[in-house]
Amino acid sequence: MKLKNIIMAGVAAVGLSAAAVPAYADTIITNQWYTGSFGSTIGDPLVGPGFNGGTGINAPLGTLPAVQAPSTWVITLAGPGTLTVVDAEQAGDRFQLFSNSISLGVTSEPTLGDRSCGEDISCALGNAHYSSGTFALSAGVNAITGTFLGEIGLGDFNFIVQNAAVPEPASLALLGAGIAGLGMMRRRKAV
Repeated sequence: MKLKNIIMAGVAAVGLSAAAVPAYADTIITNQWYTGSFGSTIGDPLVGPGFNGGTGINAPLGTLPAVQAPSTWVITLAGPGTLTVVDAEQAGDRFQLFSNSISLGVTSEPTLGDRSCGEDISCALGNAHYSSGTFALSAGVNAITGTFLGEIGLGDFNFIVQNAAVPEPASLALLGAGIAGLGMMRRRKAV
């Protein structure tokens, strides 16, 4: 195959993959809290980050921007990452989330009716009465959808996307030195 044909095939593949991603989706930035909601009936789909105008307060990593998005929102990651979700306002809502139509899982079982955290994200994350979950995301495009599993209200929630932790070079060097030391000890014993 000629180099020109290989380049043209690559350009066509990139064009097709870009067309497969919904162009209307807002960009979800890592390490930034967002708000989202579902309808009020069990089985209702995700209506999108910021759709309900919720705000959230006391986010561990920044504030919640005003974002409007449709029922599918897209997260593109260079490497693996996580999606952390926590119920908002009144405890009792539970959610199932999907990435590229594959279930990521279901948030924890809530205790109904606890209003002690309100829109305080840090409080809700530390309160077992509020449903929450952290789910693995793969590198590349993650088209996120979800389903409201009930119990109370409009299914408001807060979420954050974070990149997976990458070991620092110093940590890797220390690990390598430890492995080398073990190898040398084993070699000494054998002699």
